[in-house]
Amino acid sequence: ATSARPSDDRRRRVRLLVRRNAGGSRDAPFYEYAIQDGVTSPSPDSGLRYGRPLVLTRGEPVSITVVNQLDEPTAVHWHGIELESYFDGVPGFSGAGKRLAPAIAPGDSFVARFTPPRAGTFIYHTHFDEERQQLAGLVGPIVVIEPGVRYDPATDRAIIITSPTSFADQQRLVSVDGQLNPAPLVLRAGVAYRLRFLNMTVRRPTLQVDLMRDSTLLQWRLIAADGASLPGAHSPTQAHRLIALGETFDVEVTPGVPGDQRLEIRIGGRFPPHTLLGTLPVRVVP
Repeated sequence: ATSARPSDDRRRRVRLLVRRNAGGSRDAPFYEYAIQDGVTSPSPDSGLRYGRPLVLTRGEPVSITVVNQLDEPTAVHWHGIELESYFDGVPGFSGAGKRLAPAIAPGDSFVARFTPPRAGTFIYHTHFDEERQQLAGLVGPIVVIEPGVRYDPATDRAIIITSPTSFADQQRLVSVDGQLNPAPLVLRAGVAYRLRFLNMTVRRPTLQVDLMRDSTLLQWRLIAADGASLPGAHSPTQAHRLIALGETFDVEVTPGVPGDQRLEIRIGGRFPPHTLLGTLPVRVVP
């Protein structure tokens, strides 16, 4: 028997505002996703060049109203999450027959309804004029947690790897959390952290991520890949991982002694040299 769909009054309601950020230009605009989870409207222009984590719960029905406040159409794709095709966010393709998902016109909205079937790390991003809008900042992490688990942003951190807006910079650099020179990631010694990595670059099919202290490759524990927990216990391994375009992976890191570390992002592949594209400084404090 097919179970009944949850009615809208049983769903958690979220508004996802798609809007212009300060700065940028017509050819290279800055856009943002602003999450409204409740009655309070988010403050204008977060200053971020990526979307904040959209935190959902496995098995909890959600209704996400995407509100397009841009002066051009857009659409939102829920990357990696299993859901009814119509709500998947690919205009003119998602759905079936005559019921196909539309692009969201300026000033219009679209309601995506789904129930996350598994916990993990996923991605929400534009699926309209992707290179223009994604480079403008329309990409963010989806964090799906287990029922009864509290999401703690102090120890659970998404790290988004994207491409810079300049075509010249795209050939030799990547952005980390929307910045070519990101602020240090501050961690406390002896505390376990979950780091969720997302590769949403443009034309960078494979990257390599390493956690280094001076010239030493450190260790982490790989706990999930592409939104799926890895079964069984996993001992710490060298902090080195390839990540393909559109892929995610999660690691657990427990820093030891205080000091400076760094996450290095390089061109991935079997053959060196693996050119350095970006660095995220890591500062371990007592």
